[in-house]
Amino acid sequence: MDPTQLTFSDRFAIVDANYGREFGWHVLSDSDEPIATLTDPQFADMFWTAYTLTPVDGHAVTQSEGFWHPDCHRIRNLGFPNFIVDTFGHYDPETNRVTIRFDYINVDFTWPDRFLAPLWFLRRWFK
Repeated sequence: MDPTQLTFSDRFAIVDANYGREFGWHVLSDSDEPIATLTDPQFADMFWTAYTLTPVDGHAVTQSEGFWHPDCHRIRNLGFPNFIVDTFGHYDPETNRVTIRFDYINVDFTWPDRFLAPLWFLRRWFK
């Protein structure tokens, strides 16, 4: 789905949720079925976010370093399930957290959008 096709309020909701990170993600199998859930986002390093990993119905293979190390994975946003992004990362078995990159929904705002909600943009700029 193209983020420009979203309503004005949906785009703001995505940005307010740290570009979709706070909604959480499903890790998808090759057949696009959810095999794990990523929740509790925490900033890990520049461009990296760490999530708590919860396998879905016996997919314990997601809790191994081998599952995460060499491959890219597709993740689906929980708040806006039409958005699927490709990401990569690594798993830490001691903390049960996955640290990944490219875990965001990219939304753009036009200049008319900025005039419709100027206080929102000022609030975001001064944070």
